[in-house]
Amino acid sequence: MSDLGNLEEVSFKECESLVSVHESIGFMSKLKILNAEGCIKLMSFPPLNLPTLERLELSYCSNLEKFPEILGKMGNIRVLELEELPIKELPPSFQNLIGLEDLTLSCEIVHLPSSIATMPNLFDFSVTNCKGWQWVKSEDGEDNVGSMVPSKVDWFSALSCNLDDEFFSAGFMQLAHVRSLFLRENNFKHLPECIKEFHNLCTLDVSHCKHLQEIRGFPPKLELFKAINCISLTSSSLSMLLNKVLSCF
Repeated sequence: MSDLGNLEEVSFKECESLVSVHESIGFMSKLKILNAEGCIKLMSFPPLNLPTLERLELSYCSNLEKFPEILGKMGNIRVLELEELPIKELPPSFQNLIGLEDLTLSCEIVHLPSSIATMPNLFDFSVTNCKGWQWVKSEDGEDNVGSMVPSKVDWFSALSCNLDDEFFSAGFMQLAHVRSLFLRENNFKHLPECIKEFHNLCTLDVSHCKHLQEIRGFPPKLELFKAINCISLTSSSLSMLLNKVLSCF
């Protein structure tokens, strides 16, 4: 591929016998579109240093377990969808996608560095059908609330991701500026008191969280709250919900 340096678009879409891609693809200086969607036997992808790249398609590569390393700053990818992938973690170099505004993940397990939530332009962050979640401390030190950089994420969704109470760790507080938060169909038992610190939050949806027992607080500007089919809520939490509703009239 190094002899094709003027190419702006390369597609291997649905090449079902493709197992690997030569490393030269990661250094094509004019490449704008790279599509490997649906390459079901693809097992690895080379590191990428493609400052002109605008679109990267890797969804439905059912044997691709690692996201490629991003070797340099890449600011032209605005939207990235990683659907139906067995990727278990995102590398720290993922943060070199500095122009990313909209991130959608549907992967087996997400080990997510907390600092990804503070990528400079990330606005819309959606995760669906993951088998687990773990906030991972950044390499530059512990993730404590006092040292956190506020996230610009406005819309966060984690649906059916097997989230438990560990999700509401220090990493979660980096999302404290969101306006919409969707945590449907998860396994946590408590909605923590720290949710009161989400001062911009207007919409909160925890519907179908059948293990949810206790709600320990509400954000001050909450306008829409959904807890449909939360069958384990305690009487005290139900009373708190009722009092919250009545106080709005």
